[in-house]
Amino acid sequence: MLVCVALLTFLAGSGQAADVRLPDFGSSADVMLTPDIERRYGEQMLREMRAANLIFDDPQIGDYIDGLGFRLVAQSERPDRDYTFFVLRDNSLNAFAMPGGYIGVHAGLIATTETESELAGVIAHEVAHISQRHLARAFESASKSQLPIALAMLGAIVAAQAAGNSSGDLAQAAVVSGTALMQQQMINFTRGNEYEADRIGIQTLGRAGFDVNGMPDFFARMHRANRANGSEIPEFLRTHPVDTTRIAEAKSRAAQMSKESAAPASTGRGEIDLPLTVPRLPAATPALASQVADPSSGGLPAFLVFRERVRVLASPTPSLLVQDYRRHLENATGEGDGDASALANARRYGLGLALTRAGKPEDALPVLIALARDNPDSIPAQLALAEAESRAGRHAAAVERVNQLDRKRPGERAITQALATVLLAQSRKEDGLQASRRLKPVLEKLDADASLIETYARASQLAGDEVRAGEMYAELTLLNGRPDDAMGQLRGLLDRADVDHYQRARIEARIAQITPWALFVQEERRQRRLE
Repeated sequence: MLVCVALLTFLAGSGQAADVRLPDFGSSADVMLTPDIERRYGEQMLREMRAANLIFDDPQIGDYIDGLGFRLVAQSERPDRDYTFFVLRDNSLNAFAMPGGYIGVHAGLIATTETESELAGVIAHEVAHISQRHLARAFESASKSQLPIALAMLGAIVAAQAAGNSSGDLAQAAVVSGTALMQQQMINFTRGNEYEADRIGIQTLGRAGFDVNGMPDFFARMHRANRANGSEIPEFLRTHPVDTTRIAEAKSRAAQMSKESAAPASTGRGEIDLPLTVPRLPAATPALASQVADPSSGGLPAFLVFRERVRVLASPTPSLLVQDYRRHLENATGEGDGDASALANARRYGLGLALTRAGKPEDALPVLIALARDNPDSIPAQLALAEAESRAGRHAAAVERVNQLDRKRPGERAITQALATVLLAQSRKEDGLQASRRLKPVLEKLDADASLIETYARASQLAGDEVRAGEMYAELTLLNGRPDDAMGQLRGLLDRADVDHYQRARIEARIAQITPWALFVQEERRQRRLE
């Protein structure tokens, strides 16, 4: 069950009890909601969403959204604050900020954006909500209505759980709906808050080197989509109401900034049929080839690769996407200009990925071989080809391909994990040993990453290191918001006869680190029962 149901019911008790006064940002709510408390709640929300399988723990997706997010944070009003960016495995159109600097973007919104500047505009808006402490300002009013909201969400989830065979899907839908509801109530921003986030977000967008028209352009398309779809309102508009006045003011600010910085004006874009459930492919649009690209993308702009990867991995029916990609590629006329060529390459990448995920890696191979040949410096294309090779049983070719990438860019998270994955596919002890050796230094350098930890756990298990594997599975349990269970797993390892002195010391130290978090969660649950 999504913990944000309980968070607001607990916030009033624990937040008010914390006798810590923050600098005055213009709201008495800052006294109640300290940065430390915010961070703990945001972290637990993220863990609960991960437990519901809502979070993309994919290194390529994570690297892109982090790079984009922190490029904006560096130019924001409060670059010194903690921020965490993540993508939700949900095809609705939404994005939101949570306590503690957590910013989530739904897969459906990403699939709908036409340029990197549009996506950056949405994220810049959410960064502004955090930098201006809008969450803390909204807390005071949100706390007054917390109990009815919590009861309504509890009722929705209980009903979903009692719905029979489809309860899993319904429960996940209740979690997603609950997230939006709680965000709308907890972040029930006034019109002034929204305008302030627009104004500061556009400034951040421009300072970070993006097209400042990205934000108003996206808002305008959302507004048109709302009018075209009648009662089927995109979730983004439920939590971020957009009207013509707000769009006009955003465009006016963007135009003024463009004039002051002599930035090129935004290119006009036509309307598209927005995906409200399963993302469909947008028509070709101008300015795609000019997107800021990571050098590792080669001839494939990083934004386009990211968008297609999110679209495929979020789809419950990749076989339908295969048909969609093929239709668009067949209807393309010639190579066209650079924009059309970049879009075609991205769709070839999406087609190959969708075929692999649909269980047809042999069909994906010719598509991805041609793509990798045409874009030899594109790491995403090479990794997609290696995945297809591995799933088609061509393990040696896959391992050699990723090894070549690793030699060029040693220690890079996505490459290291891809190498470990293709090694583990052979299910040999020596491959498990090699995979664990490659993963360990990467894990030591990075914050907790669920996908890396899970791969390392499997590698350790295959290598015969049951103690290390047990530690990693405990870390996964912790990332899923269950610190009590994680400590239980670690204590179970201490009972093993084969645990040496160094392993014992490491496990005991980790239990000591987890204990405060476990006590925090226990107290939250106790407060929930008292309500």
